Amino acid sequence: MTAVVGILNKHAVAIAADSAVTIGGNGGKKIFNKANKVFTLSKQHPVGIMIYNSASFMSTPWETIIKVYRKHLDSTSFPTLKEYEQNFIDFLKERDYYTDTAMQIGFLENFTLDIINSIINDIASYNKGIIENPSANSRLQFLAILEEKIDNLISNWNGISEICPDFTDYTFEMFVAYSEQLFEKINQFRFTENGIIISVELLIKMKRLVYSILRAKEELTNFTGLIFTGFGEDEIYPQLIPINISIVVDNRLRFYINEDRTASISNINNAAICPFAQTDVIDTILTGIDPTLDTIYLSNFDALFKKYNQAIIDRIGDTNPLLTEQIQNLDISDIVNEFSYQNQQIKREYHIIPLMNAVSNLAKEDLSEMAESLIYLTYLKRRITFAEESVGGPVDVAIISKGDGFVWIKRKHYFRPELNQHFFDNYFKT
Repeated sequence: MTAVVGILNKHAVAIAADSAVTIGGNGGKKIFNKANKVFTLSKQHPVGIMIYNSASFMSTPWETIIKVYRKHLDSTSFPTLKEYEQNFIDFLKERDYYTDTAMQIGFLENFTLDIINSIINDIASYNKGIIENPSANSRLQFLAILEEKIDNLISNWNGISEICPDFTDYTFEMFVAYSEQLFEKINQFRFTENGIIISVELLIKMKRLVYSILRAKEELTNFTGLIFTGFGEDEIYPQLIPINISIVVDNRLRFYINEDRTASISNINNAAICPFAQTDVIDTILTGIDPTLDTIYLSNFDALFKKYNQAIIDRIGDTNPLLTEQIQNLDISDIVNEFSYQNQQIKREYHIIPLMNAVSNLAKEDLSEMAESLIYLTYLKRRITFAEESVGGPVDVAIISKGDGFVWIKRKHYFRPELNQHFFDNYFKT
């Protein structure tokens, strides 16, 4: 896991990230504190990029891809940050050596197994006997529950209208033809070899579910967050564009712009704070209340109203059955929603707006200090509680401004700079 943040105002954008990366294996998880997550996207123009979640794309490290792209870009610039993002996506699609056919099938297999295994694990958590003590009867029960869950999931995912751009014209028939052998393989070793016979109809439903999730804009499956930020040639104020990107399937890149998290500084919008990945501490500072506590308070308010209604019903007793029934059927969801809305307005008026007004006037040095502090506070909370220390290590900080370009404020090196002057001498030569 990780924590990254971008803070924007009319002067510049400050970006910061921790150095922790979590590696999982058969023996468990291990956290290293040496990962690079902040990069210059161009050596000559004021644009940068941050990464979070998965550190690789189809097994190739993002650091390698970004630096190869940076060399490919050379001195080329674009009028807008959006065009930098589009050019980077086009670059990924053109470089098929990152995504050969065998690798695409392999990653689709992992994607499919993650979905199927999560359903099986869910069944096992509530019906342990079905998995632990297999019998003819328990296998039939398992298949019935499996099909019911898949039906429900298909119904939910089919209701999602937001589709990844490269998959808008990708039909179910195309997916079936592409993945036929893959599903035969999964059916064989995941079900048949365990004495479970999947019907043709259920197998089609599995394909339909995977197809629906594959096309959808979602954050439940594994992905990398790429955050483009800085200035295009024609942009006087900084922009921030995050995209979620995961795998390539049938030569289609699975990505989408995270529209809800974009930020654009203008004469109307003077400042923005954009946290990603582990955002709980930063959200607490931004809103004035821990998000978990906020949810608990709302839940308690709902429970309190229900208890109040029950107390009235108990007081009325059998004296007025009609009134008792009306109180029992009273829908308090509108009241709870109004309570939530009023709280949001209070947070916005008394905390968020004053904070953003202050951020809009920060100088570049203060922006960088704030960005670093937000990441450090996230680390500190993990450090002093019993939570997993999934945020940590040195904090890399940079400022991107229209006039000065990309400037490092703090940057770790895996080598001693004083012993490697040639690295800095050659930086702009490659």
